[in-house]
Amino acid sequence: MQGVGAARGLGQGGRGRQADLEALLLLAPGLLLLLVFVYWPLLYNLWLSLHDWNLVRPKAEFVGLANYRFLLQDPLFGQLLRQSLLYMGLALLGNFLLPLGLALLTLQVRGRWAELYQALLFAPTVAAVSVAALVWLYLYLPAAGPLAKGLAALGLPAPSFLADPRYALPAIALVANWKFLGFHYLIALAGLKALPREVLEAARVDGAQGWPLLRHVLLPLLFPTLLFLLLSALASALDYAFVPVEVMTQGGPFGHTSHLMYAVYQEAFRFFRAGVAAAQAVLLTLGLGALILGQLYLLGRRGYG
Repeated sequence: MQGVGAARGLGQGGRGRQADLEALLLLAPGLLLLLVFVYWPLLYNLWLSLHDWNLVRPKAEFVGLANYRFLLQDPLFGQLLRQSLLYMGLALLGNFLLPLGLALLTLQVRGRWAELYQALLFAPTVAAVSVAALVWLYLYLPAAGPLAKGLAALGLPAPSFLADPRYALPAIALVANWKFLGFHYLIALAGLKALPREVLEAARVDGAQGWPLLRHVLLPLLFPTLLFLLLSALASALDYAFVPVEVMTQGGPFGHTSHLMYAVYQEAFRFFRAGVAAAQAVLLTLGLGALILGQLYLLGRRGYG
């Protein structure tokens, strides 16, 4: 009997190892793509950040942490960091808080009006980012643009949206927010419509209304959607931070619309300082990772996790 049990155990172990091998073979193509196109570039960028290389010289010179010391001591890097934080804050406002608020308001609308609002809000999403940037470049024209003419008709002074350092970066962020507002709005609306009706009705019967209903019932139930919206807002802000700046201002006026995402491109392909660009990319990745972890921690502490 012991021999039969041992043979059965060996047979089950063999089948388990075969199943593991089959699983590894199925995962191998995806893992290979991750290694080649994600992890290897990350490691190479980290290696490059420790070297001085101008993209033309055959060999890169090892300089250790000199690129990081240069960035941390450079006043321009501090300005880029502040502008990056402002840009990310505007992105969260336009692609996280605003879509959620619009979705809550849309639930109060019935009939075809609700469908019309959804279509109007989602329409900018289908446009290419470069096209959206060109449209807003026309809207921002100082004298002949529609915004300037509208303000002049109201007797108000029209600022130079892209030439004034006070308005340039918010004007750039508005383009990206307008482009992706509809996508995040539909996600928030779908999350709200998927909430269990019986729970909401029970909360209303117990007297929960207004802010208490939103804070203690809606937000905890909506946490998975909020988490996705948060990460998607950050991702879209990073993915499409380059095109509006390149098309509309090229970092001007006087660098006030540049940020770390755009500065990495400038350092590498305009100033040919690949090591400094790689160090900027490493610091940007670490900063964004800390920002995401901090936001998740705060959401969890407030009882939404």
